[in-house]
Amino acid sequence: MTPLAIRRLLIRWAVCLVTAGVLGLPVAAAWAVTHTSVEQLIGTTPTTFTLSTQGQSELRLGIAGTVYVPRAVGPLGVVASVDGPGDPGAGDGDLANYVRPEMLRLYTGIFHDPGPAIDQYVGLVQTELTHQLRLAILTVTLAGGTLLLALTYLLPLRPLSGRRARLRVVGVAALGLLTTTSLGAVQVLGSPGHRGATEGVYPLAVLDGTLAAGATTNSPVLRALTGGALAKAQVLITRQEKAEARYRSAALADLESRRLLMRGPRDGETAVIMQSDMHCNTTMIRLQTAVVELLNEQYGDDVPALMGITGDLTTNGTAAEGTCIRGERAVMGDGPVAVVTGNHESEVSAEQMADSGMTVLEGSIEELAGVRVLGDGDPSRSELFGATTLRGEEGQADVGFRLRDVAADADADERPDLLLVHEAYAAQAFLDVESVSSLLTTNDVSLTVAPPDGDDGIDDVPASAVFYGHWHRSIEPRVIWNSDGTWTFLMELDTTGGAVDTPTINNFSTPWSKPQQDASFPVIFLDDETRMVTGYQLYRFETDGTAVIEPLVSIGTPGGPVDDAASDSETAPEVETPTVSETPAAAE
Repeated sequence: MTPLAIRRLLIRWAVCLVTAGVLGLPVAAAWAVTHTSVEQLIGTTPTTFTLSTQGQSELRLGIAGTVYVPRAVGPLGVVASVDGPGDPGAGDGDLANYVRPEMLRLYTGIFHDPGPAIDQYVGLVQTELTHQLRLAILTVTLAGGTLLLALTYLLPLRPLSGRRARLRVVGVAALGLLTTTSLGAVQVLGSPGHRGATEGVYPLAVLDGTLAAGATTNSPVLRALTGGALAKAQVLITRQEKAEARYRSAALADLESRRLLMRGPRDGETAVIMQSDMHCNTTMIRLQTAVVELLNEQYGDDVPALMGITGDLTTNGTAAEGTCIRGERAVMGDGPVAVVTGNHESEVSAEQMADSGMTVLEGSIEELAGVRVLGDGDPSRSELFGATTLRGEEGQADVGFRLRDVAADADADERPDLLLVHEAYAAQAFLDVESVSSLLTTNDVSLTVAPPDGDDGIDDVPASAVFYGHWHRSIEPRVIWNSDGTWTFLMELDTTGGAVDTPTINNFSTPWSKPQQDASFPVIFLDDETRMVTGYQLYRFETDGTAVIEPLVSIGTPGGPVDDAASDSETAPEVETPTVSETPAAAE
């Protein structure tokens, strides 16, 4: 085939592709609308989100009935179909269990401020609709264009010229467009998204004045239950708002009164704020924001320079919790945030973290604000009140060993300053010890004086500091002394959200509640030259609203890495580190 023939073929094919794309657009749009589907959790309830084409949105509760909400964009509304009870306390699936005070407490966030939560789910549906539309247009264009190209060679077409010929082309194109539009309409009209009650519905006056104003239901039982449920929910909301407001006001006032106790970095140091297990507690996000703002006022906008998060920003990894993720990202303003996912995060959570501007660590060393950070997410996924399963083939130890290889293989001047993982089992594999918990709970090693022989029985660690969380407990950190005179700081982070460790249906944290146990987070200080931790200061908020700013704790030797001579106990006064008592087995 000559170059001219190839060129003519490509031009003809391009015309056929454009023609097929235009004519097939109604079919592609109908396909996208009827095949958009997103599976997510609302609280603990598995829910499938699809599209309605009747100018309304729907909440389908199976045999319990359907709620119709007059909210849509043109003819398109969102359909949320509940796939199961999702309530571990409702073993028999009894509808009455959905309106128990305990379950209403779980969903208080949606009743409390539904707008942001709904926006997260609608955003996921919009993203999936766009994906399906692009895929359908591409398929129709390629398949239809290739078919048209074949027809131009198979059918005895004559060259067309003149006004009558042009009218014939326009007529054929209009007929083709009418045909594809009819096919698309048939597809939409026959889809589940086009069904909906037009008669026999009952108004839900209890929803007037809310985002669901004007809603109706096809179930008289659901109408009766909804009225009682919202009344109970409103009582819970009112109580919770008052308690949270009192707590936050007291904590902010107490924090402000103690601001002179806050310490910043010395010359040649970088401050890093650390946290773990926030569990979507908006109260603590606000208080942490206040701490950062006070540090900014006293020590400059780059203090702290970085935030490090060792997972569990969310409670169940639902799309609605993206509001908490964005709120946590905003704590640092323009400053960077490094995060690893915890066992309660989902793939959607990881995407929301990245979209918010956080750096989600996935096994490689990242440099942020001059600090080298290494970490990876929890290989396990835990459903709220449900089972914990592995996401893939790796376990906790596999992650820790892999990260150690990454750190050890890096050049000496490129090794990580901070190692972030979510659970202790990954941390102990990175440290190559039998039990990191025992390492901390039987700690009798000084934070500032190396052992006389320079050996604390632990192999050298290829990172300046190791952080993990998950256990929701307060425990003293320790120093691991390396053979070259450097040290590695090891710290188990307590819950920054003040969340209980083992939630039950009657006792768990919600986004708009005050901390259920002491909430804390440290600010650590790194020496810019040695890249080792020189100290930390712990911020703690107690359950009665008391703000505690603990004294700065010095780490390592005052002069930096020690040599054999300097490691003698006479070079510095011995500072005793309190021994931490063994924690209960239940916390292990």
